[in-house]
Amino acid sequence: MTERDVVTRPCDALPSPRDDVSAAFVATHDLQTFFGPPAWRYVVRRSFAYWQAERRVFGIILWGRPDEADVDEICAAHEVGADPLFRGHTSLVDLRALESVDLLAFERLLAYLKKRRDAWSPNVSRQAVLHRGGFAHATVAGMFEFLRPGHPVTFFDDPVLAYEAVGASREREAVEALRDELLRAPEIVRRVQSTLETMPPRVSFGVIARSVGMSVRSLQRHLAASGSSLRIERQRYMLRVSERLLERTELALEAIAAQVGASSASHLVALYRRHRGTTPGAVREQRKKKSARS
Repeated sequence: MTERDVVTRPCDALPSPRDDVSAAFVATHDLQTFFGPPAWRYVVRRSFAYWQAERRVFGIILWGRPDEADVDEICAAHEVGADPLFRGHTSLVDLRALESVDLLAFERLLAYLKKRRDAWSPNVSRQAVLHRGGFAHATVAGMFEFLRPGHPVTFFDDPVLAYEAVGASREREAVEALRDELLRAPEIVRRVQSTLETMPPRVSFGVIARSVGMSVRSLQRHLAASGSSLRIERQRYMLRVSERLLERTELALEAIAAQVGASSASHLVALYRRHRGTTPGAVREQRKKKSARS
């Protein structure tokens, strides 16, 4: 099956991101970029997302049932966070969308945190754990009691108080908007988005489908049930990655188009006009003004 054979929704069906999210946070695909120069960034994986606001405040949003592979990525992030560069930051752990705890994954995380506690804990000035009660949340809360980290940890069921406790009241609206947007995306959409971030531009639909363990037809069916398609997810990827390049580089639009898999600069401009209501040049100018004000 070729891309031409796949039935997709019209291109106009691609929804635009929320204005408050796109104005505040920039998506990254790897932890090295995520922990780069001070900025508002987030990185998404299958069952969690990390966010950071200018290295002052870090947070993790967990959902579903993280497995051992998810825990390995969580541990990798903790390793980067052990860098003294981030000493003094605050941390917010959001468990509200966590559905259950995988025992093997939990034991893996606990063993890692216990082993590396003294490496990353000194960099955290204070931490808040935001929960909604229940067995899974009590289990994670108990983990903190068992670990006894070297920084203070406080538990909250009120988001306002949790953000205030870590000095992130002004970030709360943007983070909550980001959280809402991430949790609205079905798991299959998040899996495809995460897969695209790790692959070359214009990778075939067949390769994407195999990476998530499905046939193209089956994956298209699952995406269609979520109001999406492989074509739409590829366009989202093009827009997301091009926004990063517009912000961080002075690359010409033709070069950016080539890097994200667009057929030409005019193709990329057309995507921006249709789905963002603006142009790549206007996005770059907006990002520059924001950086100048920071």
